[in-house]
Amino acid sequence: MFIATAVKIYAEIYGLPSPGRNVNLITQSLTLLPAETSYKSVYRNFIAGLENDSTLKLLKYDAFRKLWHQLTPYIQIMSPRTDLCDTCQHFRNGLQYNARKEEEARDLLKKFKEHLVKAKLERNYYNKNTKLAELQRKLVDDNYVVAGGKADYCSVDATAHYSYD
Repeated sequence: MFIATAVKIYAEIYGLPSPGRNVNLITQSLTLLPAETSYKSVYRNFIAGLENDSTLKLLKYDAFRKLWHQLTPYIQIMSPRTDLCDTCQHFRNGLQYNARKEEEARDLLKKFKEHLVKAKLERNYYNKNTKLAELQRKLVDDNYVVAGGKADYCSVDATAHYSYD
């Protein structure tokens, strides 16, 4: 379905893998969209990206959201409490509680935005390397079959990706 594909592509660009282990979804890992994302904003981007003569332009928000939940339940939006690294939390608290003057708030906001740009670069780097490792594993699985199963990474020239939570 076109909507599921669009949501998957959006999640590939903006999403992060779930940092925790979700025992309820054994077969499918969660992809979490940033907390500032909303279903409504994804819907607006989806509609805006359609061609003018597309019949999908008539799709209502409630139907979009229902299809999202039915077709891609593993793509979710983070709650604000799970979205923040320590630096983000520091900036958010500073903006919310500590910035007494407009100049202080403007300076904190500027630093916060700079941090978010760096975090996005790191996320893109992480996603790129994860995708590379997935492709390498597929090549190993397709081309290096050993007696009794598939080859381990250490026995072939390939790239592996490790994440430490």
